[in-house]
Amino acid sequence: MRHSGTIYLILNALIFAIIGVSAFANPLAFTKTIDFALTAPAAMPEFLATFGGLMVMIGAAIGLAVVFRRHRSIAFLLIAMAYAGFGSGRLVGMLAHSGFDWRNGLFFATEILLILWGTACYLQERRQGHGPS
Repeated sequence: MRHSGTIYLILNALIFAIIGVSAFANPLAFTKTIDFALTAPAAMPEFLATFGGLMVMIGAAIGLAVVFRRHRSIAFLLIAMAYAGFGSGRLVGMLAHSGFDWRNGLFFATEILLILWGTACYLQERRQGHGPS
């Protein structure tokens, strides 16, 4: 598909930006949605750093790859690696701590799909000669 890479980048920029903005806008509702308890005083700043600031900036960085084509190849690879990190952490958490439930299963399946899509976009970009030199 000709525009698959652009769609992938825009989709991911939106995903990360929406997560970040949602975390900043209403952190308690956000934590409740993902069943995440903030039990220590330092938990809120850490939560906002990770789910707020980091996610917004990842979305912005991906947005740069949409605008500046020369950075797309590495963006595809880094996004796929990020989802590999999410997925492996989720899998370890499910196996060692919580077990499987529908929400984690859905997130894990989505992460696998986004890893495969990002890897395919990366390989296509490299074949077309747009990869990093």
